[in-house]
Formats: sequence, C-alpha cells, structure tokens
Amino acid sequence: MKCPNCSRENQPTNQFCIFCGTRLLPVNSEPQEEPPQSLEEEVQRLRASVRHIDERLTMLEQRPGMGVPLPVEHWQPPVIEKAPSAPREAKPPKPPREWEQILGGNWLARIGVLALLFGVGFFLKYAFDKNWIAPVVRVLLGVVAGLIMLGGGYLWRKKYPVLTQVLTGGGIGIMYLSIFASFTPLDLIPFILAVILLLVVCIASVILALRYNSMALAMLGIIGAFIAPFVLGAFDTGAAVTGDMSQGFEILGYTIIVDIGVLVVSTFRNWRWFTLVALLFSLLIFGVWYVAFGDDAGITGAEISLTLIFLIFVGATTLFHAIWQRTPQPFDYVMMIINALGYVSISLGLLWSDFRAWTGGFTFLLALFYIVLAYLTLKRGVSNLRLSLFALGIAIVLLTVAFPIQFGDRAWTTIAWAAEGTVLLWLSLRLPIQLFRWAGYGAYIITAFRLFFFDTAISIADYTPVFNEHFLAFFIGIAGMYLAGYLLVKAKNKLNEQEAKAAIPIFFIAANFFTLWLFSAEILNTFDRSLYNLSTHDRIGSLGVSLRNFQNLSITALWAFYAVIALVIGIAKRIRFLRLSALTLLLIAIGKVFVYDVFKLAMVYRIVAFMGLGLLLLASGYLYQRYSKRIREFLTKE
Repeated sequence: MKCPNCSRENQPTNQFCIFCGTRLLPVNSEPQEEPPQSLEEEVQRLRASVRHIDERLTMLEQRPGMGVPLPVEHWQPPVIEKAPSAPREAKPPKPPREWEQILGGNWLARIGVLALLFGVGFFLKYAFDKNWIAPVVRVLLGVVAGLIMLGGGYLWRKKYPVLTQVLTGGGIGIMYLSIFASFTPLDLIPFILAVILLLVVCIASVILALRYNSMALAMLGIIGAFIAPFVLGAFDTGAAVTGDMSQGFEILGYTIIVDIGVLVVSTFRNWRWFTLVALLFSLLIFGVWYVAFGDDAGITGAEISLTLIFLIFVGATTLFHAIWQRTPQPFDYVMMIINALGYVSISLGLLWSDFRAWTGGFTFLLALFYIVLAYLTLKRGVSNLRLSLFALGIAIVLLTVAFPIQFGDRAWTTIAWAAEGTVLLWLSLRLPIQLFRWAGYGAYIITAFRLFFFDTAISIADYTPVFNEHFLAFFIGIAGMYLAGYLLVKAKNKLNEQEAKAAIPIFFIAANFFTLWLFSAEILNTFDRSLYNLSTHDRIGSLGVSLRNFQNLSITALWAFYAVIALVIGIAKRIRFLRLSALTLLLIAIGKVFVYDVFKLAMVYRIVAFMGLGLLLLASGYLYQRYSKRIREFLTKE
C-alpha cells in the first residue's frame, strides 16, 4: 500500500506509514470516522504501530553517516517543570523601638511645651496681679512669643518634623492665651474684636494641623486654648461679686469658638483622642462656669450655651464618618455616648428644680433629634448603616428613659431598663461591639433587681388584676428577656463558647422564672383582694376559708400546668434543659400537694388537687412513653 504523503510502499496490513507516520487508507475510500473501539483493541493497535516505528528506526540507523543514540533502559515521560512562583517578599523586620529616642526626642519636647504653656500663662497672671508692665505690652509679648514659635516650627518643618509639631502647637496655645488675656480679665479690646482674632487663630490652627497632618500639634494647641481660662483666673470672681455677666458669657463664647475649630478639624481627620479631650474640657469649662456664674446667668442662657456645645460635638463625632463614609470604631461610639449622656444629664440637672414637668418632654425631643440624625446619616449612603443604627439606638434609649423621668420612679423605670438592655444587646450583635453586650447584660441585671425588690410590693386596697403597674413592669421585662435570648440564639456564632453556654440559658431561665412569679403573684393578689373586701366575720368564716383553699389549689394547678406545658415544648423542640426544668417544677408541685395541700386544703379541694395532679402526671407519663424513642435519640445526640 502506497503512502499518500511520502509515496512509499507499505505492507497492506499497515494502518500507518512506517516512514512518515501518515495514516494509510484503502484505495478509493474516503476517510471515515472510525467506530469506537474497546480499550484492549486500542492498546493492541498502538503496540503494532510502535513495532513498525522501531523497525523503521533500525533501518535508518544502519545507513552510513547516521548517528546512533545511546541506549535508554527505561523511557520516562518528560517532566514539565512548573515555573517557579515568585517568592513572597518577606516583610522587613520592624526596627526595634528606640525607647530612649522616643522619650528623649518626642515626649520630652511635648511635655516641655506644655510646661512652657503653663509657665507663660502663670507669668501673664502674675504680671497682671503685680502690675509690672503695661497690660498691652504683656499681651504683645505673648503674641510675639507665639509667632516666634510658629516661625521656628515652619523653618524646621523638614529637618525636625517632631519639633515642628511641638513648636507649632505650643505657639497656637500661647496665641490663645494672649488673646484670651486681652479681653478677660484685662478688657484691653472689645469682645467683638477678640472674637475676630480668636477666629483667625482658630483657622490658622486648623490649617496647620491639616497641613502637617499632626494630631500632636492639634492636641497641644487645643490644650493650650482650654487651659487659658483656668491659668488666667477667669473663674476667680463670679457674677455674684461683680454683678456683671459679660465676663461669664465671654468665657462661654470663647469656648464655643475653640470648639468650632475642633469641629472643622474632626470633619477632615478622625483624631479620636483630640476630639475626646476637647469634649471633656468643654464640659469641664461649662461646669466650672455654671458654679461661678450660674446663679445669676439664668437657665435659658446656660441651656442655650450647653446645647451649642452639644451640637458641635454631635458633628465632631459623626460628620467625618457620614461625609467620608467611613465605618466608626468602638471609640467613636463611646464618644457619641459621652456627648449624649453629658448633655442630657447636665440639662436635666439645670431643668429639674424649676421645670420638672418639662423634663420628660425635653428627653423626648432629644430622642426625636437622634431619630432625624439616624435618618440623615442613612440617607447619605448605605455605608453609614452602622452609624445610623447607633444613633437610632440612642434615640430608643432616650425614649424609654423619657417615661420614668416624666412619670416618676415607678414601673416605667423598670421598663426603661429592660428596653435599654434589649437595644444594647441588639446593637452589640448588629455592629458588633462587645462592650455594648456587657452593658446590656448589666441593664438586665438591674431590671431583674427592680422586679425582685421594687415592682413586687403593691397596695391590696387599690389592686386591680392584670391592669396594674406591677403586671406591666413584669410583662415588659419578661418580653425583653425572651427577645434578648432569641437575639443571642440567632447570633450564637458571634459569641464565644463560654458566653453562649451561660448567657442564653440564663435569659430563658429568668424569663420563665419571672413568668411563673407573675402568674403566681396575680393569683395570690386577686384572692387577697377578695379577702380584703370581706367583712371580718366572713374573712374568718367559711367563705374566707373557701377562698384560701381555692387560692392554694390555684397555685398548685398553675405550677403543674405550667410544668406540663414546658415539658411538651421541651419534647417538641428537643430542648433537654427545658424538659429537665419542667420535671423539676412538676416535682415541686407534687411535693406541695403531698406535703402541704394534704393538710391545709379542705376535703373537696384536696380531692380536686390529687385528681388533677394525677391526670397531669398520667399525661406526662404518656408523653414520655409515646415519644420515648425520640427522647432517647435526643439524649444520645446531646
């Protein structure tokens, strides 16, 4: 058979040309697709082809001039080496911390500038008291010193960056000191001019802090600004002595101007410690101001000033995240809590004596403000969801607190604690922040304490079954415990193993315990109310005895029925702990019947108690027999 490629003759039985390897086809035949062959036939065909190729190679090697390759004992398929992956660049080891350099070169300089700020302030105060040189010269000296420090910081900004931050922050602080001294207590310039100069210094401090991107610079400047009223003795004499409130409101105006600078910086840089220090100093200055000037300042002026400070720090703690859509960290949430808590507590202290009737409404309005804040932050973008949820959580807590504030320390207080605990647990699982979860646990501990010792005592003379504060407090508290337990079960993967094993059962145990307590108390109080309404003769007579027997029987029936219901749920939901608790309660009911009721109840009630208990026990035994296989499976799995 001739090869169609090289035109050489091959044996008729060959399927491939032994010279070039081309597939051989019969004459006058078209290439057709071969029928599928078995694996064994295919192996035989391949072996024959290899034999023919070996024969051809042997013939070629016998020709003169052809090189003969070295024999290969065992042929192995070529190994295809994978291209070596680029080795991961090892992270350069962190250079060892030079603590001596950090302490000597950084912190000593910062502490030195703080000491210099105090020294300049005390010098100005001492110079004022001793009247050494003209007041204008004293202030100009402070301004010149501040400008020299700012200039030195600018000149050394590349060579000594840390020293630049220290000098610049110190210069800003001295400028605040000098301008504050010029209008309080020296009255060298009018307050309007002082405000303009303070705004200039404030803008300069913001620009420099952002330009150098230095929290240390901003921190030094803000500390220098806030210590000025204390170092210069602005609170030494109050309005009660001078009879003039202008100095007091000038201090508040100065504080608000400085806080505006904090707001601008915090909008572009999330320097948490800087914002926290400014917030704490602002509240401190307001508190000291109110002690010195509050008696004659009036509640209106004080509340307006406090509200302005509060609004500034609402922006300082939220604008950065809302505008730049950054996720807040736990520290940010803590600052929001401090701002809200400081504002509401100080405001309630201001309003309590003269405007007690409006305090609940004030808290309600503040809750509405946080609802609006939550809506606006969420409208800004979905990435602000956590910030919006947290603002909503603050609003819910304020709403729950508004009721006890308005109506007094009654059931509403317990309801507020239960609601706050639920909100904190929900926020801790949604955000998540573990600190809030522990705060939620604490709120529920207080709730349980109040249910035990505050919401149990009632007046039988005024008692109405179900429709009473006692029932309302227990109902909301129990509902909150069930909801909290459900939230923890749904988010079990977010809890560590020990917390999940402890917290979830405790919530459900407490909820069932207080549920049984509530129903038992309602039964006891209802019968006690009926006995209270009887005359003395009827109370000690047969009618009174019948009511007491029925009261004891009702308690036994409640406990036994509650135990059976819990047992059924434990079997249906495969909750072993619930089944064991139900059996324990059922044993308590049995013990009450055999130890107490058999001697205390009249014969009719005794019969009912034993027959009713017997039927419930038979039903329980039937359930265990009916579902014994499933229960054994549960126990085996557990």
